[in-house]
Amino acid sequence: PELVKYMCDAISRTPWHPDLLAAVSARVFQARATPDIDANSGEVGVRIETNMEGFRCRQCGACCRYLDYHNEVTAEDVDLWKASGRNDILKWVYEIKSDGQPKRYHAWIIPGTRKQADTCPFLEKKSESRRWRCRIQDVKPTICRQYPLNRKHAAMSGCRGFEKKPPLNQ
Repeated sequence: PELVKYMCDAISRTPWHPDLLAAVSARVFQARATPDIDANSGEVGVRIETNMEGFRCRQCGACCRYLDYHNEVTAEDVDLWKASGRNDILKWVYEIKSDGQPKRYHAWIIPGTRKQADTCPFLEKKSESRRWRCRIQDVKPTICRQYPLNRKHAAMSGCRGFEKKPPLNQ
């Protein structure tokens, strides 16, 4: 997370030409990236293709077992859980306050400690199979709903969502 913040800050302070930023983005994300103009704001930016065609969740659980996303819970996620009365989820969230107000949240912190759980506490292995299921599917965090962001992200995290379906006889 510190490297991502550093890079975002460095890029925002640097007057990069859109063609150069697109070339760097293409290498970083291993995807086609082109300069573009936002239709609403008129700002110049970069459009990055996600290459998500053909993705299908195989319920392998890699997203919940191997990713480090403990700092990615949003205030909106927490507000949803509070409004839904989901204290079972909220007890796994640690609030970091600044001037007495919640500033950010850490997810999947073992209740009563400051230790991160090894995996999502709401991930459940289906019996007699190699599949997993999310027990909070209807209110899972935004970061989980957005996973994977692109094909490279899936590959880096062990996601099998791009594997071809095996023949029925196997």
